Amino acid sequence: MNEVASRYGLALYSLALEKDKVLLWQEEVKEIMRAFKENADFIMVLGSDFLSMEERKLMLRTTLKGVDNEIVSLLEIAINNHRTNEINNILLAFNSLCNEYQGIEEGYLYSSVPLDESTIDQISEKISSIEHHKIALINHIDPNLIGGVKVVVHDRIYDGSIKHHLEQMKKDLLTKEGK
Repeated sequence: MNEVASRYGLALYSLALEKDKVLLWQEEVKEIMRAFKENADFIMVLGSDFLSMEERKLMLRTTLKGVDNEIVSLLEIAINNHRTNEINNILLAFNSLCNEYQGIEEGYLYSSVPLDESTIDQISEKISSIEHHKIALINHIDPNLIGGVKVVVHDRIYDGSIKHHLEQMKKDLLTKEGK
């Protein structure tokens, strides 16, 4: 996470804390992140020089109708300051602070293809039971995995990827040949 995204995320988090809306805003931010993930070109359009700042902000306000005005205002500030390319990172930084506030540890879920929310939730629940506390996973795509998943929580790695299994089989075969 870069410094710009961290500052914006912290600003939104501080305001959420002050207004006692941390959990409510976190849910709204998660919905925004899902929508932006499904419509990746939307962020690019918001950063386009072909639209005026007012047109971009109007598009944002229209798209995020029903979202708390404070969240939309922060995103408008990011657009005004030519930080549109940082919006996803800003939302991630805010979400991380909310998780920390709730005592939820974050980890990364690596897969060869994007995973749907229910799959991510199932894997999060499984890892949470192993770790004995709530874990929130962020899905990252790693085409080198071939298939399966790998979860990293701090320095702990749970590797169920096909690549890992193939490497383990190769190691086992070489060990047997060496005997």
